This record gives sequence, C-alpha cells and structure tokens, in this order.
Amino acid sequence: MLRKTCAALIVSALLSLAIVSCGGPKADETPPSGTARLQTTADRPKVIVLLVDSLLSPSIDRLLAANKLPALRFLIENGVYKRDVISSFPTMSVTIDSSLLTGTYADGHGIPGLLWYHAAEKRIVNYGDGTRAVWQNGPRQLLTDSLYNLNQQHLSKRVETLHEALDQAGFTSASINGLIYRGSVPHELILPANLASLLLKTQKVSVMGPHLLGFGTLSSVTNQPLPEGPLQSFGFNDAYTAQSLVSLAGGGRLPDVTVAYFPDMDGRLHKNGPGDTSGVENMDRQLQIILNAFGDWRRALEHHVFVVMGDSGVAATAADRTAAVIELDKMMAAAGYRVLPMGRQAGADDDVAIAVNGRMCYVYALSPRAPLSGLAGALGNEPRIDLIAWKEGEWVQVQRGGSGSRLRFRLGGTYRDPYGRTWDVEGDWAVMGLARDAVTGRIHSREYPDGLTRLHGALHSHPGDYLVVTAVPGAEFHANGSPNHPGGGNHGGLHRVDSLFPFIAAGKGRLPAPPARIVDVKAYLLSLVQASRVRIGAGR
Repeated sequence: MLRKTCAALIVSALLSLAIVSCGGPKADETPPSGTARLQTTADRPKVIVLLVDSLLSPSIDRLLAANKLPALRFLIENGVYKRDVISSFPTMSVTIDSSLLTGTYADGHGIPGLLWYHAAEKRIVNYGDGTRAVWQNGPRQLLTDSLYNLNQQHLSKRVETLHEALDQAGFTSASINGLIYRGSVPHELILPANLASLLLKTQKVSVMGPHLLGFGTLSSVTNQPLPEGPLQSFGFNDAYTAQSLVSLAGGGRLPDVTVAYFPDMDGRLHKNGPGDTSGVENMDRQLQIILNAFGDWRRALEHHVFVVMGDSGVAATAADRTAAVIELDKMMAAAGYRVLPMGRQAGADDDVAIAVNGRMCYVYALSPRAPLSGLAGALGNEPRIDLIAWKEGEWVQVQRGGSGSRLRFRLGGTYRDPYGRTWDVEGDWAVMGLARDAVTGRIHSREYPDGLTRLHGALHSHPGDYLVVTAVPGAEFHANGSPNHPGGGNHGGLHRVDSLFPFIAAGKGRLPAPPARIVDVKAYLLSLVQASRVRIGAGR
C-alpha cells in the first residue's frame, strides 16, 4: 500500500511493502561476495520464482476464460498448474514466507505472525502493520524488528532456509523484495541518511542474505535506474521487482534460483475484495515484460523454469463495519480484563495482550487474573468468532465460537492425515470439519485444509499462555488500532478461503507435480535445481 512521503512513515511501510521517506542513497554498488560464483553457473538452467501476494486461482481462471492473460496462459500451457496449494497459518506474509523458505510451519521457523507477544521481552512485536506501528511501537523498535530481528534473530536458527541450503549445495540464489531472505552471504541495508541519524545512529544494517539481495531502495541488485521514488513506494512495487529481474537476465547475472516478490495486488484486494481482478491483469503485464527480456518466450523456457505462485487466499469482508469488525479489546474490557496497550512493556497491572493478524489473533494471558478458560469464556458466545483454541498439556483444545461445541486433538494416535501425520482426536469432529476418507481411511478437513498440523504449529510457535482465535468468513478482528477493511478483503485465518493459492511452473521437459502445501515448496525448488545438475552431468 502506498504511503505519503514522510520520514516518520518509512518505518511502517518497510514491511507493508510501501517504503516512504525523504530520499536516501543507493545501496553499496560493490559486487556481492557471491558474484564470482554467479559467473561459474551460467550453463545451468535457472529457476525464477515469482511470489505474487494474494494471487487467487478463481481470478486467474476467470481472466483466462476471457483471454486476458497471455503470459500466464503461456506458462500454464507449457507447464503444470495447481489451483489449491495450502498456505501456512496464520495466513500473513511474514509467516507464509518463513514457511516457504524453511519448509516448516510456525512451530519450526518461529515467526508466529505479523504481530505476536514476546514473553521474554514483555512486549508485542510488530513487523509493520500500518502506520500505527510507528507511533505505538516507536520507529526505532519497529526498524530494529523489521530490518534486523525478523531475519537475523527471530527466524529460528534451528531451521535452514532455501538460500542457506542452496549455498551449502554449491548453488547460488537471489531475493528481490522478499520479506524473509536469510542466507549465508553478508550484505548491508543502506538507510536514508536523515532517518538513520535520527533513529538508529547508523546508516548501515548488516544482515545475512542470499548471493544477491534486493530490498527496495535499501539494497539493489542492479545499477540500472529502477522505479524506487516516493511515488513508487521506494522500490517495493511490482515494476521494481520485474525490472530487477530483467536487468539480471540481460546482464547474464541470474543465479540458480531467484525468489522475486510482487506486492501490489494485496493492497487492491484489501480495499476492493477478492472479486477485483485488475491486479492479476497488471501482474500478467509484468510477466510479459520479463518473458520479453529473453527475446522469445519459448526460448526462455529452454534454459529457465518459471514458477508463479500466490501465498494465501483472501476472504471478502462484510461492508457493514458493525457486522464485519470484532472489537476484541472492548470485549476483554467488558469482561473485566485490562489490555496491554501497544508499544508498552507489560507490567503487573496488565491482564491480557492482543496481537491481531487480520482474521486471526493471539490472546495472551499475562496474569493469574486472566486464565485461558476465562478468556475463552469471554469470547465463546460471539457468533462471528469461528474457532478458539489453546494448549492443555499435550492436547489442543478447540471450541467453536457461538456454540460451545468442542473437540481436542494431539500428535500421535490412530488417525492418519493426508500428509502422513497421526493424531488422537476426541469430541465433536464437526468443530474442525473433520471426516474420514472411505477409501484411504485418512482424516481430512475441506473447511480447514491441513488444519490440525497448521493449528498445532501456531500454538507451539513461541512461548506463552495464549489463545488462537479465528473469525468466520466476512469478519475480522480489531484491537489497539489495527487496520480493518469493511467492504474489502482480508486474510489471516485457518479457513479455506484464507488458505488456498495457485501454483504454476513451466519449463523444458516434464516437471514434477506441484506441491500440495507451502511447506513442500522448498523441497520442490531444490529438486528443480538438483535435477538440472543431473542433466548437466549426464550431458558431459
């Protein structure tokens, strides 16, 4: 989303993909340390991943039928197309991208959401949820969390990212405008001088990333002029990402794998709802520009595998704010609980912390006055709440909002899901839409795809006593000034409308079947580059 040009708002925009500032210098133009290796891999087929925020398969299908997507049609006709890959949970960009890059859900990579409560530091972490983050968390804290802590501290060191795995295997990679990019090569993000002197007392933030790191105007992969001014969100826009790719391709500098993030569509769908298809048409035009850079589209597929994928679904939000918005802080206050304000460290007088992630939220018990059972009771009669879940020992308790229906589940048992995990499940299976396949005997949920594993992952993603609460389609949460979208769209929840996205892959020869879940994408991409090495070796 585009922000006004004001130095104070650059902070909130860094991770809402809309950098704003009074201007600043280019990134260091010395070649990254991986450049020498880049020049040795020119004979390998390259994998180019276009990660398109909020790309929806119904929109693709509608526009394909109207012959309005020539580039996407070309890739689909020369590759594979899966309409319903399952996202992470919560379905928010930082958690989704972490799952894509690490191949794990939140219990593995440790990024619980765009907002979450840090128990050790007694504060709510906010990576950049709107302009409120500047004033409530303070610009210095927000810069530290979004520019450094997210990738270098909070993303678990126990898991290996795609970029780290590629480097370890002797391959090279790039990230362009991706929120999660941790790799093995040192880089420096260069902040605008006036902002740096005011807030961080340093202009350079040292990070570890892939061999090439593009991060808006803070770090460029090319010396070519790019759309990165204040009216172009300082580089966090689709055209910047596309032209960065074109520059790398034209200079023969594409690494083995490039992950390029296209942010523009998300803002349109938040404002207008999932029926807005204009962003898909705009994205197809950027894809045409990228394919044209290779001279001939078919020639492009001779030496490249193109992957175009979304990251989550989008649920339409009711137009009437009274019907759409669940005022969580007011509900907690009405039940007698004192809610921790955003931007302040928790103290003895605080009972509850609330971290809203669109159509999902974490509700934390901070004092003995606020047991989880009491918090669940305060929310349980609200019919716009879909699920309320919490941990009890090794079990996960799940309650349906507005009805009181309950089930519980735990890892390891007699029921096997479609992805090989086994579970014990007790209570009302309808709470999570669970059914047992008559042929395979496996349990599954159409309403909440891979729901047991994803919900279990969120509840084991970080320390603390907390509820996971989701909203019914059409509704979203509000607390501490969080942004809302009546008449538009939102995501974050566990429901299928939040959770499914398209995946397209095209290249020479027969490609593997698309992955079923976002946690399978990392292995899929590694298989593509490893297969290219086998083909090269066989030809020598």
